[in-house]
Amino acid sequence: MLLALALSLLVTQAPPAVPKPKPGNSRLAPGPTAYDTAKLFFLAGDLANAQEWARRGLKREPKTCGPLNAQLAEYNFLVGHIDEFTPDQAKAFLELDRKISPTVRGKTTEKAFTRFVSKPLSLAKEQAKGDVPRALQLIEQVLVVDPKNPDAAALKTQLITPGNRTDAGP
Repeated sequence: MLLALALSLLVTQAPPAVPKPKPGNSRLAPGPTAYDTAKLFFLAGDLANAQEWARRGLKREPKTCGPLNAQLAEYNFLVGHIDEFTPDQAKAFLELDRKISPTVRGKTTEKAFTRFVSKPLSLAKEQAKGDVPRALQLIEQVLVVDPKNPDAAALKTQLITPGNRTDAGP
């Protein structure tokens, strides 16, 4: 009896049935484009698939996939040389990453970002407590590679503002 009541309640509360598509008009919702798929693979660090999807999209999306394919090819070449980067090369690499994905860094970019931005910035924050000139030197190294880095710019402003300085400098 309780089961019958529960079933009747379930059936009456069920969502309305989705209407069937009309014959000849049964298109599926469009999936992600080749461009979007290539960028997703790039963000995940799968450069081979990112390049493959960019190449696939050259026929349907030449305006977006053409430049993306070239950027991915250059990026893929540079990835093999991350350990040998100079600061200028790291800057170009990070700029290329931002061209490919303006809002989120690619997984493969993290190694260069850590080496040239994160670690020096962390050291600068530690040095700011005692050795301000060394902290400023580290911040300048970060700003050479990542000129728009907000954390480095804020720390530099804090250290060069006379009232905020923690050392006995001018």
